Amino acid sequence: MRAGLGDDWLRLGQIKIFADGTLGSRTDWMLDPFEGDAEQRGLPAYAPDELTRLVREAHEAGWPCAIHAIGDAANRAALDALEAAPPCASPLPDRIEHVQLIHPEDMPRLAAQGVVASMQPIHMASDWRLADLFWGPRARWSYAWRSLRRLGTVLAFGSDVPVESLDPWPALAVAITRQNLEGLPEGGWYPDETLTLAEALEGFTHGVARAAGRAGAGRVVVGAPADVIVLDQDPFELQPEELARARPQATLVGGEVVWGEM
Repeated sequence: MRAGLGDDWLRLGQIKIFADGTLGSRTDWMLDPFEGDAEQRGLPAYAPDELTRLVREAHEAGWPCAIHAIGDAANRAALDALEAAPPCASPLPDRIEHVQLIHPEDMPRLAAQGVVASMQPIHMASDWRLADLFWGPRARWSYAWRSLRRLGTVLAFGSDVPVESLDPWPALAVAITRQNLEGLPEGGWYPDETLTLAEALEGFTHGVARAAGRAGAGRVVVGAPADVIVLDQDPFELQPEELARARPQATLVGGEVVWGEM
């Protein structure tokens, strides 16, 4: 068994490895202590040398990795492990799941190492208060979509279902406003990291295709698979609060209507 085994409907992808825990439980692995608690830096799921060993064994067996990393120490350890491992023969890229907080010095490493940032914009809507509480000023570098994109990182956006809703439209609204669905915080949370709608849509389409090893998909161009949805409204003419309520009218797979009608 190798990554990529399957067909057009179901394929095996990257092998998942956890580098740390979660922000809400303060088990995210940090370079420096949490705000107001000098004794706590979260919990690594593996010691750095063990994480490196796991990634090396995965690559040698033909499996690229998807490493869950929330804290800045976890993201650094994930990048270190991927950098130390031998190249993987699979056409699928390695990726880091979430990249919720990354040290600025580590940001250029994702693009340089060909690592995809698999991120979920909707997390910002529910986590920004906790990020301020536990990370303090470091939260400036959390959910750093624009900074990573500017450095050439491939952003692959998703839902993290069942933790969050499968519906992508509220997440698109969050990506372009840096606000939750109630419009908070006013002006957006670290608004320098907002994306345009076109950039956010690319994260949910072409970015995901590249993460799946299908760089020729995820765009409406000649020769690409005609896997598209037809919306009830033009999203580029909607306000963010309206965008969150956008709904499809039809779904096409390979050019064939499989749901709804046109």
